[in-house]
Amino acid sequence: MRKTRSAIAKRHPGGDSVKYRPVGDGSHSHAHRGRPVRPVLRQSPRGYQAAPGDEGLQRRQKLLRVLLTARTISEAWRAYEDLITKYPYNPLKKPVIPYGHLHRLAGRLALVKPRKRTLYLKLSSVLATLRKTGGCVYPWEWNTLIDCAGKQWRKTSLADYRAALDIFNDMKTPPHLLEHDSTSGDPIVRSRRPFPPTSRAPVKPDITTYTVLLSIAVRSKQHVAVRHALKLLRISGFSPTRYTYLIMLSFYARTSQLSELRSTLHRMKQQGVEVGIIGLNTCIWAFSNNGRMDLACLIYRVLRHNVVPEAGSNADEVAAAARYLRDTECLDIPPDLIPNQAVYTSMIQCSAYQGNMVQALLVFTDMLSMPSPLPPSVAAFRAIFLGFYRHGRKLGPAKFTGDLTTGEQHLPELSAWNFENLKLIFKAFMDLPKGYGPNGRLLYWIIVAFGRLSGNNPTVLRNVWEQLEGKYGRHWGGRLERVGKAIHSSQVVDRRE
Repeated sequence: MRKTRSAIAKRHPGGDSVKYRPVGDGSHSHAHRGRPVRPVLRQSPRGYQAAPGDEGLQRRQKLLRVLLTARTISEAWRAYEDLITKYPYNPLKKPVIPYGHLHRLAGRLALVKPRKRTLYLKLSSVLATLRKTGGCVYPWEWNTLIDCAGKQWRKTSLADYRAALDIFNDMKTPPHLLEHDSTSGDPIVRSRRPFPPTSRAPVKPDITTYTVLLSIAVRSKQHVAVRHALKLLRISGFSPTRYTYLIMLSFYARTSQLSELRSTLHRMKQQGVEVGIIGLNTCIWAFSNNGRMDLACLIYRVLRHNVVPEAGSNADEVAAAARYLRDTECLDIPPDLIPNQAVYTSMIQCSAYQGNMVQALLVFTDMLSMPSPLPPSVAAFRAIFLGFYRHGRKLGPAKFTGDLTTGEQHLPELSAWNFENLKLIFKAFMDLPKGYGPNGRLLYWIIVAFGRLSGNNPTVLRNVWEQLEGKYGRHWGGRLERVGKAIHSSQVVDRRE
């Protein structure tokens, strides 16, 4: 009898054969109809050996599960790196990583703070993979990448703004897929076909995009970058948001442009945009750094009145101050707005820098004794000790008496920055709870302040050093380490150290 069915055998790269046989037995053969019977893979007596792609497929699926469900970003990132390394993109095949997985990873990276260069590089890789494989990069992902480009280094420069601007231009450029040119035999070449319909049109920047660009320009402290970012915002046709205005206030405060700051406040008032506590804190900095500490004190007094109302003629003075700020400076302070820790710290810093120790300590007392007291910040203590170094002299025996948590303190202004007051402030600092962790800069200003006011008395400096070392340990380096060596060798301790 002539055979109507044949077994088909394929060989693995290793040389082992896989046996096939037709479905069914001879009694149900369809050979008489002239139809070939499709062979079906059956396990050989020696056991089935997986095809070369099966193991890779299982590993890829495992990595995709890890990428989607990993508890930590580090674990998800390792899975992503394995996927793009072991399974490179092939334009003739379906993308290895689904778009949803990439968007999820981008979202997790967007939540990481602070945004350093490593984060910028990771997010750039994820979004580049999305674009290369035909996916759509959403506006919030573009905005996050632009923000990371401006924050990848400790100090923002004009080069960082240009890098952010390059990403902004890529955002507006229609993406193109890379595909293989089968006719020429060349490797991957750029295709003129756009992305699929879901991402064919370029992404349109929104107000957040222009606000992020403006914030990067402001941090760069380059006027040319700020002017360029403001020009882009005007051309876009978007109306500035409250956050946009706050960024502009910050720039004008930092560059001592009080006229531009007042113009911005006027526009905010016309458009009904609330200044808020952040804007008021910025104005405190702007006024105090430009010789108008009186206006900064007026803002603080009105805010303080909202917490602890003054009575009698003092209440009338506060009302007059509020009207002046509203009508002259376009600062309308609502009665429910109260100072926060940033306002207290700013007032202490500005007062101490100007040499007004009475005002600095009164604000410090307010911070600790208000109905809702706040813990003293590292910046507040650092400002006070820096004030002792900046203004401290051996001027006499007058001292600051009483507990810091009480509100009735009166110091002779000319002799306030003296050694006795420094010891009292230092005692208050050492009485803080153990959970309070000062940084190296604060400890440095404590030591150099004692060096200035004690005349570099070695006994005093060793005592201060031992107290700090006993409470906060000795995990210091840099200039603090050099100061410590100078103390133990009885050398002069000054800012040069």
